[in-house]
Amino acid sequence: MLAAGLLPLVLMGLLAQSALERLLSVSVAPVERVLDEVSAELERRGSSQAPLEEARLNLAQAELARQALVRRVPMFIAALVLVSAAVLALAAVLLGRALSRPVTTLTQGMATYARGDLSVRLPAPEHPRDEFQFLFAGFNRMGQELLAQRERLKAAEQIAAWQDIARALAHELKNPLTAMKLSLARLSRSEASAPPDAARISEAVALLQEEVDLLMRMTQSFSAFARLPAPRFQPVALRPLLAEVCALYQGTSPVPVELEPGPELTLQADPDGLRRLFGNLVKNATEASAPSAPPVRLAVEALPSSLRVTLRDGGAGIPAVLEGAALTRGLFSTKPGGSGLGLPIAQKIAHEHGGTLRLEPAPGGGTLALVELPLSPLVP
Repeated sequence: MLAAGLLPLVLMGLLAQSALERLLSVSVAPVERVLDEVSAELERRGSSQAPLEEARLNLAQAELARQALVRRVPMFIAALVLVSAAVLALAAVLLGRALSRPVTTLTQGMATYARGDLSVRLPAPEHPRDEFQFLFAGFNRMGQELLAQRERLKAAEQIAAWQDIARALAHELKNPLTAMKLSLARLSRSEASAPPDAARISEAVALLQEEVDLLMRMTQSFSAFARLPAPRFQPVALRPLLAEVCALYQGTSPVPVELEPGPELTLQADPDGLRRLFGNLVKNATEASAPSAPPVRLAVEALPSSLRVTLRDGGAGIPAVLEGAALTRGLFSTKPGGSGLGLPIAQKIAHEHGGTLRLEPAPGGGTLALVELPLSPLVP
């Protein structure tokens, strides 16, 4: 913009200089010849030369003035161009700042939105007067709509989470409550009979006690899930920790639990959280494996800035990929005494470490669990 303004200014200066130089280049030689002829005529007549000498003096002064102007015109034109260029440059700077300030404000607002903060509002009057103010007003309306949509989405997610919990509780409570109801019916029939059937009463009471214990275990599992402690990050050698987990479930597993050779990696993590994360996955894998199934195998793989732990079993497998919200959808267990919280707990721990958990059908049958964890998690 500054160059576009300076180019016409320089051209105008050159044209003005050329015009003035042409105007001041008028020669006084013809006037001097006329004065010489007049002087000769006056001398022939014997008249006084005083007026003619005064004219010659004025002509000489005019010539000196013309020569002085010829020397000073380029300097004057150059000074005029420089002053004009300085004024134009100042105007360009002020105009550039006036134009860039709204763009900078809008860019900062967009960067804030990109970080997830939708509460920022740009300065926009009630009645916009230019395009930027219209743009700011539209930007603010967009932020309000996004914030409202986020709140609606959050409310919908909370409702969906409560629905999942309600379905899980209904599923988990249905079987023990049905058994308890049948046991109570037996007790009623036994007490009504004469004489009372002591064996039937004892069997019903034992069944009631067993179902009450199951409900207590379920309650404790849900309570433990709600009270999961915040992670305490420290350097953790991963392979020794995985070896501990494998040894822990080796005695109760119907198949061997093997840790395959791999790199020795250390990451910033909560060791208790990792034990619970991989313990739940190994427990699920061993319980899904029949005695004739292949061993449960764990493998560690190094990635550029993270690591991946792969756990494979030879059980019945899953029909489709499970990750994200799908790991907690339909929160229930098909195992006796299970709470259905193993995968949600594992997913929560992986999320707190900045990682991911993914389950997918394994080639050839079984389930493949993939846990990816950063070496240095982003802790808020």
